[in-house]
This record gives sequence, structure tokens and C-alpha cells, in this order.
Amino acid sequence: MSYRKFNHAVEEIRDDRRRGASEMARRCLAILIEAAQSLPVMEAGEFRAMLLALAHELVLTRPSMTAVSTLLHHWQTQWVINDDMTLDAIRTSAVEQASILIEASRQALTACTVCAARYVGMNRTVMTHSLSSTVVEVCRLLKDQGLRMIVTESRPLEEGQRLAEQLSAWQIPTLYITDAQIGLFVGQADCVLVGADSLLADGTVVNKAGSYLLALAAREQDVPFYVCCESFKRRDADAPPLKLEEMAATELGTPQWPGVMVRNIYFDLTPASLVSAWIDETGLQVNTEYKQRKKPDPCILKDQVQW
Repeated sequence: MSYRKFNHAVEEIRDDRRRGASEMARRCLAILIEAAQSLPVMEAGEFRAMLLALAHELVLTRPSMTAVSTLLHHWQTQWVINDDMTLDAIRTSAVEQASILIEASRQALTACTVCAARYVGMNRTVMTHSLSSTVVEVCRLLKDQGLRMIVTESRPLEEGQRLAEQLSAWQIPTLYITDAQIGLFVGQADCVLVGADSLLADGTVVNKAGSYLLALAAREQDVPFYVCCESFKRRDADAPPLKLEEMAATELGTPQWPGVMVRNIYFDLTPASLVSAWIDETGLQVNTEYKQRKKPDPCILKDQVQW
């Protein structure tokens, strides 16, 4: 892999709006594999330093996605070389370690979604926001179990459309709504299920902007709010402050009005107090401090807004 090609791959990761955090982390490891296999012949120490520098550059591409930094950090610490190893052996070691982590990520995703599907259960109406690979897999597992979905459009790029298209292909009854209708329809769900781009040490959820508002609406209407993601998305307590990524304002499609600032922050923070339970590959962690709220009079919503 030439430096020009690597820089192009870095831009691809930085500008990617389709992949979730786990997919992005696996893509970064795949880029490292290609780099390890194709970097020119050089002294072993120089090769190691070069590959570690490339890994560090990949870490910086998506600061809101802890999965990227965690898996790349695991690769850096677990890639062990000896002084007597040849360059070919060092290449092979780097590739093998990255491949192991890619497979571990996939296995964690599978275990996480199996646990979530078991917990959600049969004949449930589930609401979600954005496009999470874990939520998609849970839907696949439950597609023949009476699942019904409420899907938000998830502006500005409306990735909810891709989720709705997949659910339609699986013949899962689906209601597609604008983000602004979250409060109207969340009361018709048995639960809310979202993924996460990161989990802070205290359980705060970093996810697509709008997740916080959905959690507030769910809490107000006594609808459980579940977060399903792999454990390597959890951020250590001593980690540097997490940066919420802001994308181009042009994605909102607004004119350039004089004196008007347009913001397009992609992620928000949902406090742990609004989360009913966290689900990962190790099982279910119920939030013992979660307090239910009394539902509003059903006539306010359910009698006026029907599916």
C-alpha cells in the first residue's frame, strides 16, 4: 500500500457515513493488514515504527467511535515481535494479530445480538434510531418472531431509509417516521433498542444525535430504553475526554443566510439514568437506578396517532 493509497483510505474512514463504529474499526484493521503486506522492504525496527504510526493516524480519524481506538490499541499492544524475527515474520505477525481482532469483533457482535434478541423476545414492537449493525442483526434474528419496528428517518443523511428497506425485504411490519415524530410514536413501542458508537465509563451512551431525545421521550412514556453494543465500545474512566464529531453543515441542505450559523453535530450523549439496561456479548446489565415514569393518559397519544 502506497502512502497515497493509505491517505485515501484515511479520508474514506473520516468521511464514511454508512458504517457503524464496529464496522469502521474492522475496516481500520483491514487497512493495517493491507499496509503490513505491502509496505516496501525496510529495516525491521523502521517497519514496526511505520506501521504503528499508521495505526495512530487511523485512531485519530473517528474520535467519537471508541471501537476504533480500542481495537487499534489492542492490536498495538498485542503485536509482539522479537529481535530475531525476519521482516517477513514481522509482517505475518502484524497481519495475524489484526485478523484475530477482526474475528473477535465479529464474534462479539454475534453474541451481543443473540443476547439482545433473547431479551427483546417474541411479538414485540421495537423503536430505534439511526442505523446500528447490532440492531439490524437483532431484527434479522427476530424477523419470524412477530417483530414490528418503528424507524426514524435519522437526519441529515436519513440512514433510517436503508434500515426500513432491509426490514421491508425481511417482511417485518415497519412504521417509518420523521425524527420530529419520536414523541408521538414512542408510546406505541414495547421498548426502544439502539446501538452505540461509544459507552462512557459511567454508562452514558454516545450515539447518533437524536438518541438523547428518544430516551427522554421513552422515559416520559414509561417505555424501556435498551442499548445493545459490544463491550469494546466502552471507554475507560481515565481515557481523554471524548470529542463529538461535527460534520459539514452543507449536509443539512440550507442556504447560506447572513448571520445564521448551521450546526451538524452527529452524536449526542444519553445519560445513564435514562438507560433501562445495557446489553453486550457478556449478557444483560440492568440499570438498578433507572426510575420509571407514569405513562400519560393514553388518549393523548394512542387514540389520536394510530399505526
